[in-house]
Amino acid sequence: MGDDMTRGRSVSRRVVLAGGSAWASGAGAQSGLAAIRIGVLWDRSGVGAVTSGLDQIVSGRLAVDDFGHLSRGYPVELVDAEFERRPDQAVAIARKWFDESNLAAIVDLPGTAAPVQVQDLARARGRTVMNTSSVNAALTGVACAATATHWMDDTVALTRAMTIGMAAGGVNTWFLVVPDDTLGLAFQADATVAIESSGGRVAGFVRYPSDSTSFARPLASARDSAAAAIGLCAMGAPLVAQVQQAREMGLFDARKAICAYAATIRDVHALGAREAQGLWVATGFYWNRNEQTRSFSFRFHEITGRMPDKSYAATYTAIGHFLRIVKSLDTVAAAVANAAMRREPVYFFGDNGRVRIDGRVLLDMGLYRVKAQEAVREPWDYYQPIRTISAADVFHPRTKDRCALTPWRGGPGQTAPLTP
Repeated sequence: MGDDMTRGRSVSRRVVLAGGSAWASGAGAQSGLAAIRIGVLWDRSGVGAVTSGLDQIVSGRLAVDDFGHLSRGYPVELVDAEFERRPDQAVAIARKWFDESNLAAIVDLPGTAAPVQVQDLARARGRTVMNTSSVNAALTGVACAATATHWMDDTVALTRAMTIGMAAGGVNTWFLVVPDDTLGLAFQADATVAIESSGGRVAGFVRYPSDSTSFARPLASARDSAAAAIGLCAMGAPLVAQVQQAREMGLFDARKAICAYAATIRDVHALGAREAQGLWVATGFYWNRNEQTRSFSFRFHEITGRMPDKSYAATYTAIGHFLRIVKSLDTVAAAVANAAMRREPVYFFGDNGRVRIDGRVLLDMGLYRVKAQEAVREPWDYYQPIRTISAADVFHPRTKDRCALTPWRGGPGQTAPLTP
């Protein structure tokens, strides 16, 4: 494991820190507080290839640099490691960081099992976790912790935002195309709840083996259904392949809305405007939305050659929020810092959000449609904004598997309030 950690750090130093050291920021402690160490626990395989990887270190570096310009001298250090899609390795790295390096907080953590297990360890060790990559809704459900916050849009939010946004345009019948794995089934379950609770109907669904590369049969079933919208529940390369094959099969010309619950700007860029035009996307961040998003994104792009998605914007924002709290309170104690993180507003590229008692970060989301090829005026500018969906409508806690931190005691079928 030690070799894995060293390899992760050396790669990221070459890629992110070539020519200088922004790895640590701050001239010296302004008080008795020791150096603030934040770990980026990343992966670039599986779903980690969609929301994580080396670019997360870039977001972390930018956040630390910006805090350094504003701070009165706290030393802030950023470390990182790759856990290679192995939850046991993620836990081992986190334990070593907590026990031997006095790490204060961890960010990133893609996947399903690894973030839950690391969040449990951090709770036991009294350390902070800010999950910025996983879409696992359990992180603020049964696995919630008073020392953890969830910044990435989860399966509940992504499916609700898409459903509410499409329903506002009169689209209420759906056919779901679902990979037969844990994440795909979570998307299907949460999409079904979102659709039915909004007065819509799931006309049908089809599941396919998660290792499939050809999607002709499930897509043909979707095309031949009576549904007005097709919900694609895949992520990453399988999603890109489905959109390509849907285009070849004429689904975009069949008067059906093709909706990708977990599409990213990088997926669209991989497809190209011609292949992706007309695709519906819901997300909490678009790089070209306002001056603040553009400023961060151009800096990110200068280093990576890519525009950021929500997970990278979330890492930048989460680290900044945490460091402001630490500076204000002069402590990294997880219980104290996380209580304050829930009290103080979250500044997100010109918007204000907040953190709910279960750790869920509440920010508005947007419904977008990929522009027609001729309407794309500059690289990466693929999205046409359609409507904003408020956090109050999107981030409803699930009545089942509810977080123990939430004091609400409602009956079956009722929805917990957003406020503690």
